[in-house]
Amino acid sequence: MTTPYHIPPPMTRWQLGPGWLGQRLQALIQAKRWHWLILLMWMVPLLLAGFFDLDHQSLMAHDEGLYARRARVIVDTGDWIHPWAAPHHKTPGPYWVVALFIQLVGRHEVAVRLPSVLASIGCIWLTYAIGRRLLTPTAALLGALSLGVAPLWLQYSRLATPDVVFTGLILLAVWLLLKADADSPARCWLCFGAGVTLGISVLIRSALAAVPIACLLPYLLLSGRHHLKQWRFYLGGLVGLLPTAVWLWLCWRRYDMAVINALINFPVSQGLSADRVKSPLFYLFNLMVNDFLWVFFALGAVILLLRRLVRSNATALCQPQISLLLLYPLFYLGLLSFASTKLPHYAIPVYPFLALLTGYAMDQLVCQGPNAMLKRLLGAVNGLLLILGGALTVAAGLALTTNVLPSTEDIRPYAPIAFGLGAAWLGAGLLWFNVWFRDQPRQGRLLSWLTLLLLGHWSSLMIAWGTAELGNINPEMKALLIRQDIQPILQTEAVDFSPGLNSKRSTLLRFYTPNPGEKLPTLDRAAPHDYLWIEDSELPTLNQPYDSLGQIKQTHLIKIRP
Repeated sequence: MTTPYHIPPPMTRWQLGPGWLGQRLQALIQAKRWHWLILLMWMVPLLLAGFFDLDHQSLMAHDEGLYARRARVIVDTGDWIHPWAAPHHKTPGPYWVVALFIQLVGRHEVAVRLPSVLASIGCIWLTYAIGRRLLTPTAALLGALSLGVAPLWLQYSRLATPDVVFTGLILLAVWLLLKADADSPARCWLCFGAGVTLGISVLIRSALAAVPIACLLPYLLLSGRHHLKQWRFYLGGLVGLLPTAVWLWLCWRRYDMAVINALINFPVSQGLSADRVKSPLFYLFNLMVNDFLWVFFALGAVILLLRRLVRSNATALCQPQISLLLLYPLFYLGLLSFASTKLPHYAIPVYPFLALLTGYAMDQLVCQGPNAMLKRLLGAVNGLLLILGGALTVAAGLALTTNVLPSTEDIRPYAPIAFGLGAAWLGAGLLWFNVWFRDQPRQGRLLSWLTLLLLGHWSSLMIAWGTAELGNINPEMKALLIRQDIQPILQTEAVDFSPGLNSKRSTLLRFYTPNPGEKLPTLDRAAPHDYLWIEDSELPTLNQPYDSLGQIKQTHLIKIRP
């Protein structure tokens, strides 16, 4: 006689406890058709938090103000070739893009920053698409999510600079080449499109476009040698260079060889200048700050790939995983490190590839689990997260509810940011030590741990950009420009610029001033009833009576009395 087998009823969410979250996360990650929507919903709030609040948005003088001012000159003059008095040292691609958006949307921060926002969404999707071809869908998704919460990437995704647009072109070229590997019927046209994209990148970033093109050579020579045999690839490159060539020819007709010299001399002087000489390890240290937490996953992935390369006796060099995910970022950072001028945003095109390395390390951790040594290391890291998360959470709670902390009024605006990050770190630490998820399977627990880390950075960045006015880089200037008594004057009167005006403020004011006048050669040219932007240090040399209408740091807006 057999005993009937009893099937227990399915467990409810309350019986599963927090382990229910891990099951839901696994189901969501496996639903690959939703990954594109997940990434869109992940990025849009980060990119648009506080973005349309024009009263609390202002441009950064260098480099935002420079690109915005030059784009305005194009719009005001109608000269889309060369509206400047002297030969310009950069190709006009970024100015054309910003000028087009100014004409479509208006002359304000949203218009000049919107190209970077749209490009950032495209970069996230392209990073995921490249990851799908090189890694697993899970690794591609986790990597793309980590890219969105890299602080420097998010900052430049909301600035009017060409870095993210330029990165998008490089990613598009890489994706087209990878797609050409698998799609034989359309291979020729995909190679043509990749060539066009690389050619257009020169229009956007001038001589700096040579860096990613050079760093793609390991992939083209080791993994994609068949692309080099496609004549359409080279034809596409020539077509992509055509706008730059036409622009150069038209400028050459005006300035002869002076414009070519300006384009060549500027990158050479930047590369050899001693004014910004920094350590060869500048970019490594900078990544540890501007890509904090995720860069350590990326370093772990580098170790995994190097170990695989050694075990394969270097035969793995021909795999796109190695040539793109390992050699490309290493070559890129190496070339940048040789230049004397080192700036954090020069490394922006590396971030998507570091994100894919991050996703690869996360996926390996979830699928294979940590070994004994890695367990001890992650245990120490999570212990630190537990302490830091608890400290941040308690300090933020005290700052929000009491006045017991020193300088409470100064730190209170940043308390929500600390609370969001601290709570996530605290939860991640508790999760790692099985405080809540003791009965959850290992993969679900690790996935939940990674999700908490990602959500912690997402929530803190979301709060920061939504409440801390990070997009309002020059608040004093914006406060004066929107004053009710100043706006009618600026809208109806031309305002001149003094000869000694501060360079950075002059750059911004030439963009913001609705009716910009001329730059006076001397203060003697100022006439009665004129309005003038003038430096504090120049006021004693002004021989005419005036009324000061407002002040931005050491810069005054004055009216010359009759």
